[in-house]
Amino acid sequence: MIILLNKYANGTGGLNKWAKLKSGLEEKHLGNEYSLITSFEKFQRAFDREIAEGERLFVAAGGDGTVNFLLNQMMRKENQCRSQFILGAIGLGSSNDFHKSFSGSGNGQSNVNRNAPFKLNFNKAVLHNVGSIEYKDMHNRWQKKYFIVNCSLGLVAQANYFFNSGDKIAHWLKPKWVEGTIWYSALKTLLTAKNIPVRMRVGHEVFETELTTCSVFINPNVSGDFRYDIEISPQSDYLGVALCERMGIPTRVRTLLAMAKGRFVGLPKTRAWQAKEVEILPAVPIALEMDGEVSLARHIRIALLHRALRVCQ
Repeated sequence: MIILLNKYANGTGGLNKWAKLKSGLEEKHLGNEYSLITSFEKFQRAFDREIAEGERLFVAAGGDGTVNFLLNQMMRKENQCRSQFILGAIGLGSSNDFHKSFSGSGNGQSNVNRNAPFKLNFNKAVLHNVGSIEYKDMHNRWQKKYFIVNCSLGLVAQANYFFNSGDKIAHWLKPKWVEGTIWYSALKTLLTAKNIPVRMRVGHEVFETELTTCSVFINPNVSGDFRYDIEISPQSDYLGVALCERMGIPTRVRTLLAMAKGRFVGLPKTRAWQAKEVEILPAVPIALEMDGEVSLARHIRIALLHRALRVCQ
């Protein structure tokens, strides 16, 4: 078993959280036969060697971005090898949406140690959907990445970027009050973000609109308490798609408040779908967020990879 530990998770608290959790997790779930890597660069260098030596169990100890990094390393391997992998996770991050319940309250977490959620039952691993994203970057080159929680464009993506940026208030507030930092990032972004003209294809439906924000997701939890009330699961035949369009500031605020209570479907200037494919062509480069990691994109194609990876419970 290889554990990738993000020592910078939740600001710089990853190592401190791990130190508090280590003995309890070793006693009940991990044992002592594992290797710990605390650098993404070292993990990339060691990954192929560990696979060649027979390693198939990998754990992301960090936030959703750490899970996303590990996911992308695993998904780039050939299916014959990837089908033997199992992904586990220990939530040391700020929001840990990967660990949240798919139904009811977004706060439901089945496995928790010292307020840190985890998925470490390798004996009960299940096949889990993965999202595939192809997008043109700022140099007009096609990139391919994967997500296992959600991806978003527009306002939500910009808020995620702001949450993880060097803003002084967000940087000071995050270690002290995660939910407050999420609200601060969301409110500051919705007051300044512009609607972006786009051409979209959701399934077979093609249309043009002005995009405020769009989320495509496997898990309906967005960040903190925000979530979509669209029925979806890790084994669904479809991705969830939630679009906010042509919204001014008052409608944005009302939508944000509703989503904090888990309500979205039927709100003014929103649309929702279950679809296997989504394509978005924005008039200008747009913020694209994948499990908390943000890039700028000119053209985006998103597709469901059904039950593509085994994941711990």
